[in-house]
Amino acid sequence: MPILARPCLAAPAAPTAVVVAKYARVSTLDQLDGFGLEDQDRLSDEWLERHPEVTVYDSYVDEAVSGALESRPEMDRLVVEARQQCFNRILVPKVDRIGRTARAAYQWAWNMADVGVHFISITEGIDTSTEGGWQQFTRYVTFAEMDWRRINERTVAGRELKISYGGWPGGPAPYGYRIEKDVRDVGGRRKRFSVLVTDADESMVLAVAAELIVDHGMNLTEACGELNSRRIFARSGVPWSVANLRSRLHSETIHDGYVVYRKTDRGNGKNHTRRGEDGTPVHGAPVKIGVPPIFSMERAAQLMAALKRLGFQNGRRGNGVYPLTGRIHGLCGEVYTGAGRAAGRSYRCKGLFKVPSCGEPHFEADGIEGAVWTLMARLLEAEGCTEGLSAERAGSPSGDREKYEKRVSEFTTRIAEQEHLIEVRIPEYVRAGVDPAVLKASIAALESEVADFRAQRRFAQQWLEAYADHERRAGDLVGIASSAEERLRNLTLEERKQVFDMFDVKVVPGETAIFGKPGGRCAVSEWHWTTGTKVPPDPDDEQWEKVLEVLRPYFTKRHFMSKYDIRLQFEGMLHRLRHGLTWGDMPLTWGPINPIRERQLSWWQKGAWPEVVKTLDADVSGVSAYQRPTLPQLTVTARFPSGLLGEVRSAVAEDRDGQP
Repeated sequence: MPILARPCLAAPAAPTAVVVAKYARVSTLDQLDGFGLEDQDRLSDEWLERHPEVTVYDSYVDEAVSGALESRPEMDRLVVEARQQCFNRILVPKVDRIGRTARAAYQWAWNMADVGVHFISITEGIDTSTEGGWQQFTRYVTFAEMDWRRINERTVAGRELKISYGGWPGGPAPYGYRIEKDVRDVGGRRKRFSVLVTDADESMVLAVAAELIVDHGMNLTEACGELNSRRIFARSGVPWSVANLRSRLHSETIHDGYVVYRKTDRGNGKNHTRRGEDGTPVHGAPVKIGVPPIFSMERAAQLMAALKRLGFQNGRRGNGVYPLTGRIHGLCGEVYTGAGRAAGRSYRCKGLFKVPSCGEPHFEADGIEGAVWTLMARLLEAEGCTEGLSAERAGSPSGDREKYEKRVSEFTTRIAEQEHLIEVRIPEYVRAGVDPAVLKASIAALESEVADFRAQRRFAQQWLEAYADHERRAGDLVGIASSAEERLRNLTLEERKQVFDMFDVKVVPGETAIFGKPGGRCAVSEWHWTTGTKVPPDPDDEQWEKVLEVLRPYFTKRHFMSKYDIRLQFEGMLHRLRHGLTWGDMPLTWGPINPIRERQLSWWQKGAWPEVVKTLDADVSGVSAYQRPTLPQLTVTARFPSGLLGEVRSAVAEDRDGQP
């Protein structure tokens, strides 16, 4: 039996030694067709028994993975170890294990050949280390793709047949329904179909939600709270969110009696519909499938009217890109996600929807994105951080650019040679009287080779185009990162997301006790912050007389006949502005708080406040009005191409007494 060679060999034991990596892949269709992992493993072991001189390095198995994918977990591990020269052959049971599409198969085979690793396919008897083996490989790759396309066509045709007979073609059932088997007559034959039927439990949840909204006048937030308090949760077992309940209640299954298969408005999530470049579904147009109604027509109309009264709109559309989604880690252990709000974009913690809620605060999106960007700029501008940014950080396609350029050139030459044979030499053979049947067969063979060369050249060109596009994007991102703060205003949300993804940014907020206080905004504070006007020191006797001279034209004598010391109250107003206090946080040093607040408000409303500040030469001797931060201290980490982590923290906010 062959020897298992571990750990990784620096190189094969001898120039002629063959060290193989066993690779197997199985998809759901393969298992159904009887070509599972056991069959593939048996074929490989029988081949190894016949070749005792071969050493096995390791086995790599991708389970339930499509052959159309160009990246698979175990294949990716195999590629890494191939580049480390751990083996020099990859043993596969059949060519289609490498890839069901010609492009995937060629590019993987080329990339392996570039590092001196070739393929042995047992069923077809192929070894790509020889010219004849490579030619066999190219033929079988074409056959494998043709077979894969036939399977896809049969699958799609079967799905369309199900739809035409009212069956459910696949995927999770809409909320309120479940999938059951039903026997129906198809062309005189009885066939079993998956169909949608009403789910009693989920229908009850929708009925309760409708009752809360229609009959009890609750809004969506209140309805979610009531459902969650009754421990009536969503299908996944998590508490209801407004967005989730709103989506379930607005479903076309409730209001129109059908479900749309192949929806085109689901984005690119797990259950999205594959679309072409023009946005249309790849496997056919959207189809309406009738379903049993959950509500009567009258009840559905009542629910729709109630939802309209509530302003049934999706607030996230148009600004749905959140570059820091999943990158902000709350103190509760959950991550933050983007959330559209009436006031604009924001981030909220997923722990808010647990029972009990974590109570983490929302973050205004522009504010925290700008703060994180500023901290990123400090990391990136540190010496050496932007030097030699790896192309792989932005998803560089694997392979050697120079070798792909050489392939394109070689295929172009071979195509020209074959076309010359067809256009020039064949007519010469005709004139020489060569048998027409022989010439016809020769021409067919030459044209087949030309078509194959063109296909391989196209795949190589596509790789080069992808590489060039990657280089451009990587260069743009590095340029953005290198001048981060200056370019922030010009970046789209998508560009910000690409940079955060490129450096695998992680944001950890600190304690949130320093946040801006709740309640209405103070107009006087807002004016100081907006205009940059400073807050003057407490006035001396002479300055106070000037303040009174400014105030007298605005107010009657009664305004100055107060049981409180107006000068002391004014000093309290100034203290509050210097220290960023709310009125509720003000000590009683300057007298009762409400009279001070009302007096300042009257001065502001009459237009006297700016004149008073100007009289005291605030811009010469004053200090800036203190504005409490809207963000806690942030710790930002980023991973650089070298694999090292960079970390930076924002400053801890302090009050005017120097206390954090």
